[in-house]
Amino acid sequence: MQKGPAECLRPAAGCRRQEADGVRSGMKIHFFRERPRGGGIGAAAAVVFAAAVLLFILVGNMIVENQKTMIETQSGQLRSISESVAANIEVFVEETKDDLAVETGLEQFRTAEAAFAEQNQKPMEETLEEFLREREGTVTGLVYEQGNLSISHWTQEERVLTLVSFMTEQTADTAISIWQDEEENCYLKLQRTTEAGGRLSCILSFNDIYEKTAAYIKMGKNGYVMVKSSDGLILMHQVEEQIGQYVLEGRRRMYPGLDFSELETLIEHQESGKGGVEIYNSYWWIEEPPRPVRKVSAYEPVEIGDDFLIVSAVIDYAEITEPLQAATIKIAAAAVCLAVFFGLFLLLIWKLFSRQKSVEQENCRLREVNERLEELRRREEAMAHQQRLQLVGTMAGGIAHEFNNLLTPIMGYSAMMLSEMDERDRYYADIQEILSSAEKAKEIISQISAFSGKNSEQSFQEIPVSQVAARAMLVAESGKPKQVEIVMELVFEPFWMWGNETQIHQIVLNLCTNAFHAMGEAGGRLTVKGRVRKGREFAKNRFFEGKEEQDFYELSFSDTGCGMTEDVRKQIFDPFFTTRRAGEGTGLGLFLVYRMVESHRGLIMVESEPGKGTVFCLYFPVYCRSADSASLR
Repeated sequence: MQKGPAECLRPAAGCRRQEADGVRSGMKIHFFRERPRGGGIGAAAAVVFAAAVLLFILVGNMIVENQKTMIETQSGQLRSISESVAANIEVFVEETKDDLAVETGLEQFRTAEAAFAEQNQKPMEETLEEFLREREGTVTGLVYEQGNLSISHWTQEERVLTLVSFMTEQTADTAISIWQDEEENCYLKLQRTTEAGGRLSCILSFNDIYEKTAAYIKMGKNGYVMVKSSDGLILMHQVEEQIGQYVLEGRRRMYPGLDFSELETLIEHQESGKGGVEIYNSYWWIEEPPRPVRKVSAYEPVEIGDDFLIVSAVIDYAEITEPLQAATIKIAAAAVCLAVFFGLFLLLIWKLFSRQKSVEQENCRLREVNERLEELRRREEAMAHQQRLQLVGTMAGGIAHEFNNLLTPIMGYSAMMLSEMDERDRYYADIQEILSSAEKAKEIISQISAFSGKNSEQSFQEIPVSQVAARAMLVAESGKPKQVEIVMELVFEPFWMWGNETQIHQIVLNLCTNAFHAMGEAGGRLTVKGRVRKGREFAKNRFFEGKEEQDFYELSFSDTGCGMTEDVRKQIFDPFFTTRRAGEGTGLGLFLVYRMVESHRGLIMVESEPGKGTVFCLYFPVYCRSADSASLR
């Protein structure tokens, strides 16, 4: 049970009474005061000793676990490095193989090959030279053979190569083999048989491959990445003297007295064609004489043809453990210091406990107050936002209502006039245009009502898409600035769409207006194109998945205006977003365009670059008048 303030004061009062009694019996009070002090020191010493022992046990376990974790982490990193290098080499070889296939299939190569058969080597020499120039730094040499004739082209001086082993069947379409030159540098040869019976060989230097895939990787002071063949021939190594040597046979000849037992076990595992990580005893072969060392090796096979190469990432085991040992000494010293000061902390705890408790209570109270204030602020912001949205909706609905009231007599009287007028009357067409414009205005008002949350049914019907787009462009052209030129390339095809003509007019007018503003006073050209395309022409776009055989009417608007940045392009369809100055735009034009295109089950895409103009592309599903129209609706 927690004591109250009065209870806390009572022991102190008792102590004062005992101290007063001690004045009357000195020895008795001295004995009474020494016992608690000695017991308190002994208890504190026991607690400190137990805490120190526990601390050392925890530190020891932590060191062991950290060492295990560090080794596992380093092993995982080495494995990732070997896997990455293996993947890079495999991709490098596959790309070269594909390049050979493409090159031998080119008409230019076939022409050069035919000329070569007629003893004209010049075209083939130019073809090989161009191939090398395009792949400078990746391909060492090219050789073309046909019968007993051959021609070669090298990036440097021509080399005499000796076959080491085949990695595929010799009769394969692309035969792959390993070769060596007189300096024991190793090469990978990819030979492809052409349709005319010739053989085009691409020579890759393993040294160049190493520079591009592994040489830049640094692992500690002495760590390195090496690549060898499946039978142990070193193909790539950071030390050039090691290249061209067999891992076991060559080193046994050089150092017959060394122990190779664990290295033999490692090589057996590597030559099995599987990846892994192993810790083994070996030597630093780059030193003379070789220094015994414990190593960590992560290896991974590179599948090439019917054979494989072995990528091995090697690091000194001591480079992993030495930092941990240094850290262990520091941790042990820190543990001793902590044990010494721990007793002092124990003496201070009881003084701080009561103060800390009151502070925590005050903090809890302040946190509760802060949380309540924060929650109140969030609610107020949410309410204010909701009120703003409600106000915008109410205003839009009210404006729409007022416009409807104004349009009602216009539509009514014009309809009455039309019903009483003869179609041959000179004003009949004008009154009919007034009625048509009023009906379109009513459609626009219905869209404003829809934006304000008061949904209204939209009238969709079969419309000839090319003719509707053309009529809309005539209206847009009448309002274009003088400095703007409009070029129309509309293909009139017998295709129809299920849609709303007024909305199509709005879409065209909004996009044209945006283009006029983008070109500004400097003027420019607006090109409007319309044609019918199949969905399969846009296979990469998810919108056209499953619609490969569907016809779509592509309507594009391309201007030569100022263009847009990527950040602006991502926001242009957001409501109330505008790049114009205050009072010049509402930010609703493109938002409504996007919604109207969606309502027609269409797609709108935009491409733009600052200073190079903007292109809007719209795609509407269309059909020829047949049974398909019913299914589309």
